[in-house]
Amino acid sequence: MLLPPFDQDTPLFRGNLHGHTTQSDGLQPMATVISSYQDLGYDFIALSDHLWDDATFAADCVTDGTAYDQPDFITLPSAELHCLGKRYDQDGLWHIVANGLPLDFAMASPDEDAPTMVARAIAAGAFVSLAHPEWYGMTTDESMMVSAAHAVEVFNYSCSIKNNRGSGIATADILLHEGHRVGFTATDDSHFAGTDYGGGWVMVGANELTSGAILSALKSGRYYSSTGVEIHAIILDDQTLHVSCSPASHVMLSGHGYYAKSVNGQNISYAVFDISDFDSPYFRITIMQNDGRKAWSNPYWFDELR
Repeated sequence: MLLPPFDQDTPLFRGNLHGHTTQSDGLQPMATVISSYQDLGYDFIALSDHLWDDATFAADCVTDGTAYDQPDFITLPSAELHCLGKRYDQDGLWHIVANGLPLDFAMASPDEDAPTMVARAIAAGAFVSLAHPEWYGMTTDESMMVSAAHAVEVFNYSCSIKNNRGSGIATADILLHEGHRVGFTATDDSHFAGTDYGGGWVMVGANELTSGAILSALKSGRYYSSTGVEIHAIILDDQTLHVSCSPASHVMLSGHGYYAKSVNGQNISYAVFDISDFDSPYFRITIMQNDGRKAWSNPYWFDELR
């Protein structure tokens, strides 16, 4: 059977879930940000300006770019939410990305903690992800506190090119090992400080390009993430897994603990794995080119597939 997001006859829409404008600490106004992503061929973006009581870097309300929406391009009202209590952050602030927020969503109060803020954003209808966990040293205990989030940023382009702290794989894997069914996202965290945009995105399988359809697909895990590699299909055929992709050098199957298998070479566009002995409750796919470009599937849990 074809696995999500390839199992339904829906298009894949390309989008950035984390980016900033001059509403907070971005260097370009929303009109320029939107046109720049349109020029790159994106279908949607999230204007996720910082939401916190500090005008030096944050907005005091959710950024609304929907006035710029077109039939072939939309924006998701979003925010990078903050509250106090983060251990390894110079300002003591948590960073939580929430896509699809209502415009009247309020910033955290000084005494709101991270689990409460995450729960409040989810209750408001948002798709919630843990921003750049490596960048500000998210500990295992902290990740457990916010494990209700839908996803972890496993790639943050801005953090990758500015300080080589753009990964979130370790945090995501810890949560998976503990049984939390989080998805993976790749984002830009763009501020338009140089070329910090167009480096990481999601490909979302939705039946139409609307905010509701995109958010529903994200929450259902109907997407994959990429920095330049395409996944064409993932097929589970009894005890055999098939992966079709754009030409790559490494196709990796990962599961619980260190359990993994890989196919390595040049110009690999089709890989087959025997999973009859794959001792893990879930699996995920990573595809990599020798130049460092990657793609990540979301984790697939065998009990859900059955």
